Amino acid sequence: MTSTIPSVVSSFISPRQAFEDNMRPAELLLRVYRLLECEAIQSDGDLVKSLRDVVGAKTDEDLMLIYNEIFIGLIREKAQIPSSALKRSALNNLLRQAVVVSCTALDAYLPALLRVNLPIVIEAKGRSFFPQDKDLREYFQDLTFDLDETLRLLSDPNAPEYIAGKILGLTKFKYLSSKKGIHAVGALLAIEKPWRDIAEKLQRDQKDLMGTIDETTRRRNDVVHRADRPQTDPTGAMQGISYVWAKQAVDTVGHVCLALDELVVQRMGELRIEEGV
Repeated sequence: MTSTIPSVVSSFISPRQAFEDNMRPAELLLRVYRLLECEAIQSDGDLVKSLRDVVGAKTDEDLMLIYNEIFIGLIREKAQIPSSALKRSALNNLLRQAVVVSCTALDAYLPALLRVNLPIVIEAKGRSFFPQDKDLREYFQDLTFDLDETLRLLSDPNAPEYIAGKILGLTKFKYLSSKKGIHAVGALLAIEKPWRDIAEKLQRDQKDLMGTIDETTRRRNDVVHRADRPQTDPTGAMQGISYVWAKQAVDTVGHVCLALDELVVQRMGELRIEEGV
């Protein structure tokens, strides 16, 4: 009997899947840092001699051995990597880029979440879709509709998509990747207290989560715009960074977005049931 299973698979990528795909390079950068960090690079000794024999390196070939509790790596002369490129101060740039990439994933994720779900909220809630939220109204105070647009919306069956498009257009000129941006997206998607609900889902302190997100996005801006000099001293020394801080920053971005995604999926399901959308 011939199978009737469709051979065409939808190419749609959900905001969550796209976010996780974009976060993988940040996580990879952290893992590469952990592989390469070591107290000292070895160029001689019994282990280097043994490995020289294993790889068939000549006695006059310079070798560098990286050794830590999770990785043993031998760098041969032909790699043309100077030992200075493997110093901790140089490797710290991997941590900085991990922070940048995680924030870039957040930048892409939040508009995508609105693009998919905001029309559902507008269709379900009608004229009351925009929350009575002071912070949100301040965030979108530049959102306006002229007379022609207003008249069009009176008879346009695609009004929810049009209104959502206007809001998304405005977000291109505003940074969503901040604690205010996350609040704005959650509130627009009919979550009454986004940060409270995110914190409850993660069983984390709300102020701590918001503070970590703000510190992470601020640090991204320092790295991108000032080579990791603080905004208060753009010509000063580069800020220090540690693996544990960078990992906490990247993980928090990931945890917050995944918690928000679960909340949005749940809320969209409730709206469809409540309003029959």
